[in-house]
Amino acid sequence: MESPIRTLIVDDEPTAQEVLAEYVGRHAGLEAVGTCGSAVEAANTLRDEAVDLLLLDVEMPEMSGLELVKTMEAPPAVVLVTASEEYAVEAFELAAVDYLVKPVRYARFLEAINRVEGQSGGAVGASGPGDESIDGRDGLGSDEGAENAPADPADADPADPDPVGTSGQDGDPWADEVLFVREGDDLVRVRLADIQYVEAKGDYMLVHTASGRHMVHATMKKIEERLPAGAFVRVHRSYLVRIDQVERIEGDRLLIGGTQIPVGPTYRETLLERIRSL
Repeated sequence: MESPIRTLIVDDEPTAQEVLAEYVGRHAGLEAVGTCGSAVEAANTLRDEAVDLLLLDVEMPEMSGLELVKTMEAPPAVVLVTASEEYAVEAFELAAVDYLVKPVRYARFLEAINRVEGQSGGAVGASGPGDESIDGRDGLGSDEGAENAPADPADADPADPDPVGTSGQDGDPWADEVLFVREGDDLVRVRLADIQYVEAKGDYMLVHTASGRHMVHATMKKIEERLPAGAFVRVHRSYLVRIDQVERIEGDRLLIGGTQIPVGPTYRETLLERIRSL
């Protein structure tokens, strides 16, 4: 039986660390060496631990992931995992095995690991980054024109504030409307009626529903534009909530599905006005 690939995760975003650690744990051919929150920490770990594979973020404080690789005489296999596509050329020059754009779906992660396993001895340099991962698409979309979405949400034209769908039933005007959120290379259909709140988490937006959450790479502004203003309200710089999901407001907190959500002082009056109008 072949030895597992000893894998070190290097990312300064806790959410990304959790996702990658979960993916590594799922794969029988990988062995987690640890998780580092910076390239500096990773450099120290690499001195003490035998590592076959780096799952490496690019943009980190003090030292970037690219700078870390350049300091190493014989780096292990490198899969870059980043929120930006702008480093693709440098990734190729460093002979990274693959280049994954956040948020990364497990299927895409698996493709990258298959490439690592296909390399002789796990050495860096057998192939360049995978072009198909650099698709230039943001985390939100519809079922039409997804392939032609702008490369950067900041450069995109203003989104249609009314997502795909039609008027609903049962007294809920948005019951049948849907939003397509991009998770890695996939588009996932989410009913607006199922969304409870949206939370900003580093480079990600977490769209929470009663059945789970969807992690997308988009700005809060982009999501606000996609959701109907009559159903959702901003309550904090990091939170957008569906009004009819609010169970209780207690001082500077509100409750949705048992979760406490902070209410920012600049958003409180707008929230109360919207609640009173129901």
